[in-house]
Amino acid sequence: MGTISPIKESTCCDPASAGTVYLPSGTSLILLMPRLLATTIHGAVDVLKKTFDGTYDDNCPACGETHAHGGICCGIPEIHCPSPCVCSIHWVGCPGDSFKHAIQVTNTSKTEREFTLTSVPFPHTQEAVAVTPGKQTLGTEESLQAEASFTIPETFAGSKYRTVIKVKGAYEQIIQVCLTVRPRQACGCHVEQGDIPKRVKAHHWYHHFQCVEDCFEPAKKVG
Repeated sequence: MGTISPIKESTCCDPASAGTVYLPSGTSLILLMPRLLATTIHGAVDVLKKTFDGTYDDNCPACGETHAHGGICCGIPEIHCPSPCVCSIHWVGCPGDSFKHAIQVTNTSKTEREFTLTSVPFPHTQEAVAVTPGKQTLGTEESLQAEASFTIPETFAGSKYRTVIKVKGAYEQIIQVCLTVRPRQACGCHVEQGDIPKRVKAHHWYHHFQCVEDCFEPAKKVG
């Protein structure tokens, strides 16, 4: 008959010591740097693997959408509407200055169509950019050569103005006109002149004197 040994009580941590802070052992401190290095290498390898197997979703060069590497381009293709503003004209000047700008309109449709160019007056004024010719029928790949012109009136001073030229064919497009008018103080030049200024020129140090001469030739020579 076998001998029955008494059951040994298991060793447990004292609940009273739960709040005690224990410092790491010397072995743990020695292995800290190798463990950190191993973790870094493991993370770098994981990043490299995910980069090359397409786990990181980048924009597909074929469809421009985002999907996993090797995935099917199943997005619905879209075509966005172009901006109605086709170009901008920028003029800067003073009252009385005149400007001109060439405009070319080409019919790229296979249908003959009439094109019109209509200038909208500047806000809160009756002044508008003149466009000539303002209308022409164009066949396929034919072009209209027009000219936009404007003279800044005296009532415009020291401000910025914006308007548009409407181009209508099968649909409407706009040419933006930006006009900057300088203030009257910046549209003139004030010249002050007295006697001919003198230049004082030093000779060599061993001469111990200066030479004084006119900066400009007299307007009227004596004699």
